[in-house]
Amino acid sequence: MMRRKPGRPPFANASMVALLLQATLCFTAKAASFSVNGVTFSDRLGGFVLEKVTGEGSMDDPFLLVERMTDSNGGTLSFHVEPDFGNRIGSAHATAFAVIKVIQNATELPWNSFELELQSKLGTPSDYGDGLSFAQGSDAGKPFSSDGFDQVTLMDEPYDRIQFDHGKVPIGERVTLRFVLSESIPLGEVYLLQRPGKPVAGSPAATDRRLATR
Repeated sequence: MMRRKPGRPPFANASMVALLLQATLCFTAKAASFSVNGVTFSDRLGGFVLEKVTGEGSMDDPFLLVERMTDSNGGTLSFHVEPDFGNRIGSAHATAFAVIKVIQNATELPWNSFELELQSKLGTPSDYGDGLSFAQGSDAGKPFSSDGFDQVTLMDEPYDRIQFDHGKVPIGERVTLRFVLSESIPLGEVYLLQRPGKPVAGSPAATDRRLATR
């Protein structure tokens, strides 16, 4: 009886290709992290891609974050401020800096609003006790602004949120948001939730009522 010569097991080549492809995809999807002038920003929690960070955080030279939002439900930016960073916007907080975010709508839907929310503990809204805010109690950098939305609403209590609305960001277009962040006490990793508002069926008035009840 003829014996089969030893050789590669069936589909060995296909298995190797699959493993290489998986490794390539994992590398491509690797989170981006940028440490710039005392602050480290990361997109590791997903929902968007952080493409570039520049600046020093002052009012004259804010941190400029260039992002591409890929999830219509939004994404979470995490950041950590070095203990000796200081205050760069002139408010009374121990730590504070100015931010400009340029965000491309890479989702499948246009946006009619955009919400930012701070959290010192992921999953728990920031309150007065954690010392984290959009420079609460200071006029530095305010009023906040956007080139894509006409109205900006700042909420300091019972959570720290900014609502940008009365505008539209079509698919593929970019929006610019300007604001400031502060910490009154040293914190570890901090989170900025970013939620684009998706259009709903009905009249503009119905959309306004939906936003008002959030």
